[in-house]
Amino acid sequence: MIPTASDPAKAAELAKLPGFTRQVKKTMDQSDFLKLLASQLANQNPLEPQKDTEMVATMATFSSVEQTGDLVKSLKSFIVSQDFASAQSMLGKYVTVTKDEVATSGIVTSVGYDEHGVSIIKVGDKTFNPSDVTEVRTAAPAVAPEPTDLTPVTDTTPVHAAS
Repeated sequence: MIPTASDPAKAAELAKLPGFTRQVKKTMDQSDFLKLLASQLANQNPLEPQKDTEMVATMATFSSVEQTGDLVKSLKSFIVSQDFASAQSMLGKYVTVTKDEVATSGIVTSVGYDEHGVSIIKVGDKTFNPSDVTEVRTAAPAVAPEPTDLTPVTDTTPVHAAS
């Protein structure tokens, strides 16, 4: 018998081999489900085989699990595209970004993705997550701080009540 990583007696021995890396799976995928189903069918009692209704229920569960996985992938893709669309809508606009109680203001000069695929905006020479934007304006206020200014920004424009 060839030792495998699923054989507990041989797992420690295999872990010592050069180039062997152990990866623990935390979830079952489609392949695992099919292996389990094939094993279940191969090892069922021939005098009491699985009923048709049980087989249909098992297949329906499998189909549901597969569709849920596809839905999760689609939602993740949608969220990424929505985040990027949100970042693109700030391009050329004057924004205030607040991170760790420090505000930075300036024109968004570019948008893109970081090394993790997360949307980013560039203000001056700094990059930020669009979710840290606290204000968006079409133009800079009359007296705007420099984009590299890391002091809190306060708007001193008086607010006039409508009569």
